[in-house]
Amino acid sequence: MADEWSETVTQVFLGVRLQCAKCHHHPFEKWSQDDYYGMAAFFVRLGSKNSQEFGLFGRETVIFLRPTGEATHPRKRTVVKPHPLDGPEMDDPLDRRAKLADWLVNKNNTLFAKNIANRFWGYLMGRGLVEPLDDMRATNPASNPEVLDALAADFVKNKFDLKHLLRTIMQSRAYQLSSHVTDGNKADPTNVHFSRYTVKRLTAEQMADAIDYATGTREKYVGLPLGVRAIQLPDPRVRSYLMDVFGRPSRQIVCECERTTKPNIAQALHTLNGDFLNRKIADPQGRVQKLIQAKTPMPKAIDELYLVTIGRPPRAEEVAKAQDYIAAAPTPREGLQDLLWVLLNSREFLFNH
Repeated sequence: MADEWSETVTQVFLGVRLQCAKCHHHPFEKWSQDDYYGMAAFFVRLGSKNSQEFGLFGRETVIFLRPTGEATHPRKRTVVKPHPLDGPEMDDPLDRRAKLADWLVNKNNTLFAKNIANRFWGYLMGRGLVEPLDDMRATNPASNPEVLDALAADFVKNKFDLKHLLRTIMQSRAYQLSSHVTDGNKADPTNVHFSRYTVKRLTAEQMADAIDYATGTREKYVGLPLGVRAIQLPDPRVRSYLMDVFGRPSRQIVCECERTTKPNIAQALHTLNGDFLNRKIADPQGRVQKLIQAKTPMPKAIDELYLVTIGRPPRAEEVAKAQDYIAAAPTPREGLQDLLWVLLNSREFLFNH
């Protein structure tokens, strides 16, 4: 329906939850019913139908354009012309969405740039300057509005280059801070002011790809060629118990809250005792087997396992402990497999910190 498409686009691209304005003036914002149906008017001529022909698997939904159709104000009973939030009326004889897309990336529209800057800040930093990420309104201000404004302005200046935005955030002092609590940041327990790095667990897709990389295996997803990574999957209908357990969203709603990184017992059981991880560690084409076949010296093999899991070389005491443990194992292969299992279940692997 046009109102659902409008609500989705507004929340995803502008970070504005417009649903309340459908029936009455938004209680926490300035948006009115006129604003709501002005956005809905961009989508009112869209239609959808089922198809047996289109799509990789068939039975896909086809979107088409109708030649006519207008949005009607439910209270005034008048036609509402298409206009974006805080924007002028605009129309297009072929597809009104083209005008909306042009407005989204107009340098005078700050809503889009601030929303994208806040989302990527939140993805990298563990929480947004505005939190929740997709609830940007005057009554929910940014914890540091100057930073948000600067990021948004720089994003527009560089023609909405996402790589530039990511580079800017990652090169900032805030991103590069340690996650350790010190006397200087302990007064900020929830890290609202980003006085330290926020420890956060790997997302479901990151977890799946990281395990594949560390074990030297490639997961084969049903209906897709070997080599497709978890972060490349088109939608959550591609089966993966690991990603479901670790909070992959089903994409039934547009709210960022649908993805969860909260720990649960199923996650621990799946990595500690599940067949999935053991199978990958013991894969005959996996990393451990290749280290054994290449007759890699044990210190070098231990060093590689540390690098591919927690991204750093082992300390001297860690090397000594690992060598003692491997020497006590029935075979070097089993010793290395056990070491890899321990590293994959470590907090240093499971969390960004």
